[in-house]
Amino acid sequence: MPSTSGREKEVKLIRQANRASATARLMLGKFDDWHEFLKADTIDLDSLPRRNLKSGSKDVKRRLSREIEGFCSRNFQSMDERKLAQLYEAIKAHRGLELPLSEFENHFSPLHLKVLKGRPKHLTVCISLWGLQFKFPEEEMAKDLIEALNMAVTVKIGLEDYKNKHHSENRENRTQIGTLTRQKSFAARSAVISCFNLIEAYLNGLAWDYVQTNGTEQLSNRKRSLLEDTNQVSTRDKLMKYPMTITGRQLWEEPDDEVEAFISTLKPFRDSLMHPSPFSAPEKHGGYDKLSLFYRVDCDTGLLTAKLLVNLVKRIQKHVYEEQSTLPVWINELDKEVQKCWDSLGSERHNNPVGAD
Repeated sequence: MPSTSGREKEVKLIRQANRASATARLMLGKFDDWHEFLKADTIDLDSLPRRNLKSGSKDVKRRLSREIEGFCSRNFQSMDERKLAQLYEAIKAHRGLELPLSEFENHFSPLHLKVLKGRPKHLTVCISLWGLQFKFPEEEMAKDLIEALNMAVTVKIGLEDYKNKHHSENRENRTQIGTLTRQKSFAARSAVISCFNLIEAYLNGLAWDYVQTNGTEQLSNRKRSLLEDTNQVSTRDKLMKYPMTITGRQLWEEPDDEVEAFISTLKPFRDSLMHPSPFSAPEKHGGYDKLSLFYRVDCDTGLLTAKLLVNLVKRIQKHVYEEQSTLPVWINELDKEVQKCWDSLGSERHNNPVGAD
């Protein structure tokens, strides 16, 4: 086996450090374009004079490797320069990287808990020119809900301008009023649907995280099916049974006022929006008039459902994790936005002031 020359060792040392450094800087959002990121791999080190390589090698040992080591220790549990250089190759191939957290940590290194900030284990790690980011359904749905509620507030303010005007004057602005009214209905419907999507994503995520962490060997067949076959379990059953199944401790007293208020608001309105029909719901499901509820959904419906949802998620989070962690960022942000919208709209129902469509 041929021995490696001093030049080759220096080239290898510098190239690995350059790749690792570029990866770290990318995760910190320090690059403006991919061309700049790829410079770490496009410099022709083999053609450099030996004195340049020696100088570069000394700089790596004296400065760059220490900076890389500091970055790794602040953000990862077992990342090192070699693994960062390997990560560079994975990023370079696709001009970015998206991997489930479990795959990322298996291939490279576990992240520090302080970096994850309470985010769930089923998140996806994203590395791009925007830096190191994470995405997961709960946060996406929470942002959808925030947008819907903020739209409701904006539209409400816009409609207030026409509320006290004479009808003949409003008739001249029928197009503008009609647009605002449709936006108000869209925002309200979107808020209700987002509430359902969010509670489903949150509860399914809790079940998945528990199964991945603890397995199901110690569970009965009924409890195993409850956690794994999420498509066949109702939202009510998930709310009532998941906290007990996961922790072994009862959370809710039956009936729980907030759970009942949330389900009684969300279920019929969501069903009327997702399955609109002139047929009424079956008697066993309440026998409500779907079309009537479809048209009755307004901003207050969405806001009340969102407020109940936040309270329930906070209670479940505290029950499952106790004092081990603070509330995840996405829950706190949603809580603040819901409260802001609640203060802006209040609980008074805002009707269409002119009946435009």
